Amino acid sequence: MRRTIPTLALMLICACGAANGANGTPAQATASPVALNCTASGAASALWPAAPSASATTPAIVSAVADGDTLKLTFASGTPQFEVAPVGSAHFTVDPSGRPVDLAGTSGVRIVLRGFRGDVSNYNGAARFTSSGPILLETGAIGDFEGVVSFGAGVSRPACANVTASLSTLTFHFIASGT
Repeated sequence: MRRTIPTLALMLICACGAANGANGTPAQATASPVALNCTASGAASALWPAAPSASATTPAIVSAVADGDTLKLTFASGTPQFEVAPVGSAHFTVDPSGRPVDLAGTSGVRIVLRGFRGDVSNYNGAARFTSSGPILLETGAIGDFEGVVSFGAGVSRPACANVTASLSTLTFHFIASGT
């Protein structure tokens, strides 16, 4: 009997402790992913230079990288005003020539960035790049004219983008849309 009570007490303590984490704090339930919403547009950040004062020698868009379902654009300073619009196909036209550009995918998303210098090239990176995402398949630079820079995204199904801005980066995370 003397051993039974301490043994039962130890079993009870151990059973209650199973819900605790390794450091004795209560274990937390696994969080479910947060649903992302489509972002239609965004204003320029306070660090974005006015077009006349922007550098004429350094491209405003430092890099563009597609990875998975994400397109990340990095700028020399701040982030520009942007618009994101789903389009019915992955067929785009280049500004201002109107030359057709067909990207991989059955649907598309157009990204329009405003507030650049109109007298210089604002993006000197790759014209097209592929991605490994189940939604984002290919991205292409489709315009750099009169202070407006555009990118097209070829996607596997109707999609939009959830956009986050931080310092000098805009990150476009492509998500399936209900359209």
